[in-house]
Amino acid sequence: MSEPLLPATRPDEQPIEAGEVGEIKDLPFHEAQHRAETARSLATWLVVLLGAGLAVHYLLICILAFGGKEEATKNLNSIFNAWLPVISSLLSAATYYFTKEEK
Repeated sequence: MSEPLLPATRPDEQPIEAGEVGEIKDLPFHEAQHRAETARSLATWLVVLLGAGLAVHYLLICILAFGGKEEATKNLNSIFNAWLPVISSLLSAATYYFTKEEK
């Protein structure tokens, strides 16, 4: 059997000084700041999602209307009517969750 490949070491090499190991401290965590940043980013993404959904919906409605696809337009409207309350509920739930402690 062959020996495993090890890096070549010379006996005259000195070990590297890594310094001292001090006391391990917890990282600072500011709950109020964390909640505020999370609420802001969550609200931003939900509003972007709602706006993008509206834009895509109206774009597709225009394309289908000019293409003469009345049945597809009706189907798209029913999908949008089911999707809009879901996104609105998520936005309402996020608002409640991040403002319930202020009451």
